Amino acid sequence: MINLENVAEHYAETGDEEVLEDFVSQVAAALNPEGSGSMEPDSWEEARGHIYYAMRPYDVETLPEIYDNVTEYSIRYLILETPKRNIWVTPEMLEKWDVTEEEARQVAAENGDRLLAETELVVQEGSQGTIGYFDLEDETLNAALLFAPSFGERVGERFGWPLYAVMPTSWRFCVFSTEDYETLEDNIRDFVENFYDDSRCVTSELLQVGPGGIRAVEVLIDVYGDDEDDEDE
Repeated sequence: MINLENVAEHYAETGDEEVLEDFVSQVAAALNPEGSGSMEPDSWEEARGHIYYAMRPYDVETLPEIYDNVTEYSIRYLILETPKRNIWVTPEMLEKWDVTEEEARQVAAENGDRLLAETELVVQEGSQGTIGYFDLEDETLNAALLFAPSFGERVGERFGWPLYAVMPTSWRFCVFSTEDYETLEDNIRDFVENFYDDSRCVTSELLQVGPGGIRAVEVLIDVYGDDEDDEDE
């Protein structure tokens, strides 16, 4: 359950409108469960084509009920895409649809693969290196592509495998070769710094994506307040 005081504090610090929307929708569903069907499909058959993986910062005060850690500062969770906005998938929703969390995760991976196959990979070549991004109609679904099982096959062919990626917000995502990072570093840091301070922030980390999964290589801009060492000094 999300505490209103924690939600207010989180919004004041980050401007993350998504947490407010999710809180309101949960309150509305609790007060009028019969009226929440317009947002949540009643059947799994209706919902399954709209389940995706998403990514957001790790914040113990505003965690979805279903999530797993990606890096120290970011998590992966399940969303339901609706005409109005994307909402967190909850255990109550899975119970209503009579599916397990594992089944929902499998469908999210399959939907990510389908979306990746349908989406153009745009490649921009410059004097300092080559950057790729996806031409998504709904740019908030970038993380669904990142977690698609076929991501390496589709993107690694062009940028090598493993490769590097950054996702400062849910709709700002780019990939590039590990070999190009040395010459692209200043541009990548500027990209992350310019877009991280946003209502849909994800992570300011440089991510390595490869056969072993996703891991953080380094924090490109310090937005996490890890200054304990400085305080000790």
